[in-house]
Amino acid sequence: MKITEENFIDFLKQKNEEALKYFIVNYSSMIRKTVNKILYLYPSDSEECLYDSIFRIWDKIEYFDESKSSFRNWAAAVAKYTALNRLKHITRVEPAADIDEIIVSESPEITDNQLFNEYFLELISCLSDEDKVLFTRLFWFGETSDEAADFLGKSKGSIYSRISRGRKKIIKNNPHLFRRSDTYEK
Repeated sequence: MKITEENFIDFLKQKNEEALKYFIVNYSSMIRKTVNKILYLYPSDSEECLYDSIFRIWDKIEYFDESKSSFRNWAAAVAKYTALNRLKHITRVEPAADIDEIIVSESPEITDNQLFNEYFLELISCLSDEDKVLFTRLFWFGETSDEAADFLGKSKGSIYSRISRGRKKIIKNNPHLFRRSDTYEK
């Protein structure tokens, strides 16, 4: 039977390789655009994410429901979330500062712990008082997000939102410390 726009989804669900070829020929440019929109700063990761997206669509095709959305929208959403997950991984792995750029005091009376304490306090100085408490409990004392949420009387979701916004604020106020790695720049 010939693979067409009307029947290729059924054949994909049966894991037919001809349907996969049809899908790649007809939908890969749309998936590439979706992935590139998110990973435009990381071209090597963008190409790999394209392949991951195609594999994920092939692997998870049984979850596609025609009554909820079109195949094009579903495939674009799979590609989008695959790219967002890749972006999270890249930014988490990427070094925040080059160790050679950190200036350490030569004064013998200042200990490393005091220096780190001052550095940490300077980093969180741009945050609100409540966020300073949150960041100190999480990143200084090493509490879990559950413990910090209980202490502050907040939900775990709001703690994660505060961490995300606080991290962005710290990066915005200290751009000299958070440069992109040369590995991923265009």
